[in-house]
Amino acid sequence: MTKNISDFIKKLCCFVCTLLCIFCIIPFAACEKDIKEPDTTYSIWLDIREDKIYCTQSVSFVNKSEYILDNLVFNVYANAYDSSKPLPCTSQEEQDAYPNGVSFGKFELDNVYGDFKSYNFDSDKNLITIMLDKDLLPNQSTKIEFVYTLVPPNTNLRYGYNDICLSLTGFYPQLCALVDGEWFSREFSPIGDPYFSDTADYEVCFNLPDECQYVCSGLSDTEEKQGETFVYTKASDIRDFAIIISPVLDKTMTIHNGVEISYLGKSSEVVEYAKKALDTYSEIFGEYAYDSLALANIPFLAGGMEYGALCVLNDQLTGIDTESVTAHEVAHEWWYSALGSNNLIDAWQDEGLAEYSTYLYFEKNGRKDVADLLLNDAYVQYGNFKELGIKVGEPVTGMLAGELNSFASNYHYTNLTYNKAFILWDYASNCMGKDNLLKALRYYYLSNKFAIATPDDLYNALDNTKAGTSSILKSWINNC
Repeated sequence: MTKNISDFIKKLCCFVCTLLCIFCIIPFAACEKDIKEPDTTYSIWLDIREDKIYCTQSVSFVNKSEYILDNLVFNVYANAYDSSKPLPCTSQEEQDAYPNGVSFGKFELDNVYGDFKSYNFDSDKNLITIMLDKDLLPNQSTKIEFVYTLVPPNTNLRYGYNDICLSLTGFYPQLCALVDGEWFSREFSPIGDPYFSDTADYEVCFNLPDECQYVCSGLSDTEEKQGETFVYTKASDIRDFAIIISPVLDKTMTIHNGVEISYLGKSSEVVEYAKKALDTYSEIFGEYAYDSLALANIPFLAGGMEYGALCVLNDQLTGIDTESVTAHEVAHEWWYSALGSNNLIDAWQDEGLAEYSTYLYFEKNGRKDVADLLLNDAYVQYGNFKELGIKVGEPVTGMLAGELNSFASNYHYTNLTYNKAFILWDYASNCMGKDNLLKALRYYYLSNKFAIATPDDLYNALDNTKAGTSSILKSWINNC
């Protein structure tokens, strides 16, 4: 039964008091901060009911840039699922995305509070723009509070519910990434990953529906109160916060080298693969940035998806695909969550490295045959893609970068962003030697951890290891 808003506000007061107490006693381990403290802290309270989710959210922002800001701009990814919008998937994916028929979600902004003179919710662009009451100078702070209601869609996409789970990903207003003094945003894309943000700290409280299990970003604890279970969780230096709740899946937890691994699903091998991936990438690139890692095998349109300290895996994966996708998604905790890049225009930058990292995972764990199979498959698929382009009169120019919405199809996006970007790193290994390449990637990771790295940051890391490498790669990128 849906609670009315007055009941929710009363309970919210109880949430806040309890939340503060719990956070004082939970032994959360501090994350390594090599670059900077996050500019933003989110405090989110969710009251999850049968057909709606009531939300209150506080956002504290410190302007640590050199720029004077007169506004804040928030992405509202959940609004992309509204009935007034195009479907957040391609037409070819519609049946798999909506097996029970097309379903829409709803984001209702009830109120906004804080230090501002006006705000505008542009539903068409999925943006909330907050005009501040005065300019925000460097090192000054401000605070905004949102009250909103969610109606998730029935879907197997990133955000929504199905018979197996409720996926709360990209559900909250999230501050756009600040790039050269401007809030960077693009139209929600059905192709690729539409999320782009700076790192932030999170404190989240939600009620756990009866007979349900959950995994989420960060370390968490639960409390029974007045017949309900409340989850209190905290995460630091992550790109986004995600929650997966299921009434049917079992949850397991284990500690591996100081990292709490929680898993929701039915494939016991996934946790072992994740452990090996954490060990492998920590050795090659630098230590894992977080004190927790959550994994969930659920109905999902794609093979998998990465979030802050949480990875979603398609529950239909079997055999070597399960291990490969797990290794790929865990790699994104290095190349996406800890080290960010602008995937809205340079998706190859993290996806190619996640693919190459998967290759290294198998190679380092005595499975060179599987590693070579993955690499050969990338060459074959990309070769077929180029041949097809010639046949239809649209030869591939080789450019990896591009707006997500400029890709003609998932086929086009996958072959450039995944296959060609994977081949790029094989080419780089041949040019500069694998040891030099891994040294450069380690430098790239440690030098840009918790920041947003540009392609030039990546090129500089390569050139610092072996001069001239980036010129060779740029030429190859633009001409093959």
